[in-house]
Amino acid sequence: MTELYQNYTGENMVIVPSSDLRNRYVELTDRYLDVEPIYVTKNGHGHSVLLGIDEYERMSKELLALKIDQGIREAREGKGSPWEESMERIKRELGL
Repeated sequence: MTELYQNYTGENMVIVPSSDLRNRYVELTDRYLDVEPIYVTKNGHGHSVLLGIDEYERMSKELLALKIDQGIREAREGKGSPWEESMERIKRELGL
């Protein structure tokens, strides 16, 4: 049974058992996903969150910006790594 709750910030959140998501995927994603994430439960417990692609990309860009800011702060504090080591780590993280 799909339920609409308010989270601690007062925003609406959609909570869906995994069986409902499986049986009503198109209906639920068409109705909710463009506006908010869908929280999926399994056996009555939180299991996963389904995000729309726009929200996922926004969050990914935000995380990348935070990592860049952290790197800049660390470099200013002399905590940086040698260029070659940094590039190897970046390639590994990006799967290159």
